[in-house]
Amino acid sequence: MDADFMMQIIIANPWFAYSLVGFGAILAAIILWRAKNGDAVSLFGLNVQSNSQLKVLEKDLEKLNEDSKQKSYVITSLNKLASEVSRVMTEPESRAAFEDQRRRIYNYLLSCVVAVMAGKKANNPKVCIFVDAGDGTLKVHEAAAHSPDGMRKLRLPISDSAAGYTFHTGEAFFSGEIHTPGNRFKVHPKAESTYHSLICVPIKSGDRVIGVLSVTGDETRSYTSDEKNYLTAFASVLSPLLYMELYRKIPV
Repeated sequence: MDADFMMQIIIANPWFAYSLVGFGAILAAIILWRAKNGDAVSLFGLNVQSNSQLKVLEKDLEKLNEDSKQKSYVITSLNKLASEVSRVMTEPESRAAFEDQRRRIYNYLLSCVVAVMAGKKANNPKVCIFVDAGDGTLKVHEAAAHSPDGMRKLRLPISDSAAGYTFHTGEAFFSGEIHTPGNRFKVHPKAESTYHSLICVPIKSGDRVIGVLSVTGDETRSYTSDEKNYLTAFASVLSPLLYMELYRKIPV
């Protein structure tokens, strides 16, 4: 059937042309409506898909890629830390050598934790390692992103704080909005900044809690259970070194 023959039919029967145009318009409208709602539509070899659906898939793929990179970074960091902690416990020849290596380990550990937790630009994670001050409070042993003056002065009551709860019970504290009613978190009267997310995990030697590793986040729901698990892994790797420091099993 050639084009001239089709034109003769259309001229002789204009209603046929109107029907074809109407059918084409309806079909196009259906295809566009389905594509707009995220359906993939195929007609005569032509595939039509919503841009919004493609964008969702692209975002999901991007997130999976970021999660994979984060997990790889955490595993590499933990392996390096475990190696360094083992070495400082078995090889230091003097107290000076121990203190030098200890400082380097803490610098690396704290920078790794900040890097892992800084998923959002406005999150500004602050990391603290708390230990028992011996007077019913916890004091800062090491920290990152805190002011020097704040680190010196900060004391948290073991009986009435999120970190104290973790230290006393050995259970992690995990909240995406610490200011909700009934939350265990208490605002410190001398706090210099306001944050909304908090994770506290115990640092243990066997069943004994010897410290608390905590991280804050300025944004609400800053962290997921993945970040809590990462923080727990960092606390486990740190445990032998902290035990060595607190109980003075270090070179003289």
